[in-house]
Amino acid sequence: MGKKESFSHSTQKYRLFTFGGALLLLALFIVYMHTLAPAPPSPAKPHEADSLSVQVIAMRVDSGWGYQIWINHHPFIYQNQIPAIPGHQVFQNREEALRVGECVASKILRHQSPTITVAELQQLGISEARP
Repeated sequence: MGKKESFSHSTQKYRLFTFGGALLLLALFIVYMHTLAPAPPSPAKPHEADSLSVQVIAMRVDSGWGYQIWINHHPFIYQNQIPAIPGHQVFQNREEALRVGECVASKILRHQSPTITVAELQQLGISEARP
């Protein structure tokens, strides 16, 4: 009977050793996988649109004025007439063209649509937008 107990005791040691080895391998695998996991995302970086360089330039057109808007040194808007006014009406002077151009540029910087309404033109004092 001594041999049977010895065999049984040996089998238990083998099972314990195998189980312990499997646990150790599992733990090492988890640690290894954790080191390969991607790092959590860094805080959001500002979009390029948040660091825009916007420039408004008045320009002579026909018998009046218009404006251009450049974003990051690239032409974005070429406005050779008064927006929102039917027909081909030009700004009477450089200052009016720049006022409207600056209004449009501020909308771009606020991520809004770069459109102008007749009411906005009236608020900016554009003579051709009077009712």
